[in-house]
Amino acid sequence: MMVPLLIQDIAASGGVEASDHSIPCNTTVPNYKCVKRVFGDHYLDPGTISLYISGLSAIVSFIVSLSIAAVADHGGYRKRFLLVFAVLGCLASIAYFLVWDSSMFWLTVILSPLGWACYNVSSVFSNAFLPIYVRVHPKVLEAAEHIEAQKNLHAMEKNRLIAQNTSTDGKAETTNDNHSNNSINTVGDVTNHTTTNDLAFSTAALRKVEEQVSNDLSAWCAAAANVGSIIIQGTCIGISIGMGNTLLSLQVAIAFTGVWWLFWTIVVMPWLDARPGPPLPKGQNWIAYSWSKNYMTFKSMRQLSQVTKFIFAWFILSDGVNTVTSLLYVITYQDLRFSHTKSLFMTITVSAMAFVGAYLFLYIRQYWKLSTKFMMMLTLSLYTILTAYFVVPSYFTMEFGLRHEWEVWVATVYLGLIISTFYGVARVMMAELCPEGDENEWFSLFQLADKGSSWIGPFVTGAIESVTGEFRAGFWFPLALFAAGGVLLLTVDMNKGKDEAIMYKNNRRARH
Repeated sequence: MMVPLLIQDIAASGGVEASDHSIPCNTTVPNYKCVKRVFGDHYLDPGTISLYISGLSAIVSFIVSLSIAAVADHGGYRKRFLLVFAVLGCLASIAYFLVWDSSMFWLTVILSPLGWACYNVSSVFSNAFLPIYVRVHPKVLEAAEHIEAQKNLHAMEKNRLIAQNTSTDGKAETTNDNHSNNSINTVGDVTNHTTTNDLAFSTAALRKVEEQVSNDLSAWCAAAANVGSIIIQGTCIGISIGMGNTLLSLQVAIAFTGVWWLFWTIVVMPWLDARPGPPLPKGQNWIAYSWSKNYMTFKSMRQLSQVTKFIFAWFILSDGVNTVTSLLYVITYQDLRFSHTKSLFMTITVSAMAFVGAYLFLYIRQYWKLSTKFMMMLTLSLYTILTAYFVVPSYFTMEFGLRHEWEVWVATVYLGLIISTFYGVARVMMAELCPEGDENEWFSLFQLADKGSSWIGPFVTGAIESVTGEFRAGFWFPLALFAAGGVLLLTVDMNKGKDEAIMYKNNRRARH
């Protein structure tokens, strides 16, 4: 969040007055309106420039993730890459100290995509641990053992009944033999039907346990992340206030977040079980291998129709969610003139409410025994209501629709309550649908659907602002995305998707 603020400050300091391009921008004047010259005689608002650079960062993240993620399914690369990209991300954060004035603006165009790429690739690797740890969770293992024991008991009972009915008197007549054979067939049909029904019930029960464990782990992880975010943002607020909301305060805060990221990555490494996959084929180039695996993964989408639909739905929905958040911060910073400190307070409020929301929705899900898909649709509906409030009232009155500071704080609390659950249940849906053994590939696609579409919203809403001169009109775009993505999400059949994942895994093993 602080990088876009720094980009807007640097762009404004090297810009000119929007009303007269011959007058340098004076950012010390209240309610200043400046633009920066880009691409010849074309001028853009600093907020629009920030949106465009965010879009560029998403494109770079998309390419980098596709070029490396598949390798992490082999050996212990998943754990190693977490550390490597944390180091690179930390260095990129510290490098913002080199941007000391508007003449170094070009460096932000490099550092922002680099930092986002490192963060998003790290997210791919860390999220890929979720389905792995769910499968080895004690509750899941206990349920699997219980089901296996039931299968063995059914098999023993079937064999006993068959043996009992096949024991015939050697002197029995032919009619009696025929009757005995018919009895054998009847017993076999009954026991096969019973076993099939019990197996289906057992599979459904195991999936219910896996779903519950996935949601619980995701909620706990989200809560821990929100606590960390509160600590980080609180520290950054202290830095901002102590240094007088200067450019240097932003640079120090950004560097602090990078160091924090690397520090905690190093701290958890000894306790993070690598759960290594099969070795990487010898003589393979990492990038070439990743792209070839990506090609095979895209081909396999025809066999995995439900996870494919979910990824496409997530591609649409995540762009809408990211666009809403980006526009909210741009409007508060550019139109409502929030300071660095107030913007940081917004972020810490979102994190604090996300902590509350994670447990609130976890309680709701457990109390009413709601499915993961239902929780996804619920939080999406709440997002849609919030976005509609941002844009619709502007056509009837100038008193509502992000016109006042109190609206921002209400929206921030509302957003915080749902954001953690929305992303959490999306990760759980992906973990339930992706094939075992290919977690990194599919979570890479999941992350790419998220960040790979993130460039669309900033570019579209930036273009809308350039044409209309109003950022709020850009909310129509995520509103349309929520409608389209929600319809597609409704068509995802979770049970069918899990069956497809198991069949895909078995077919792949048979080929090898």
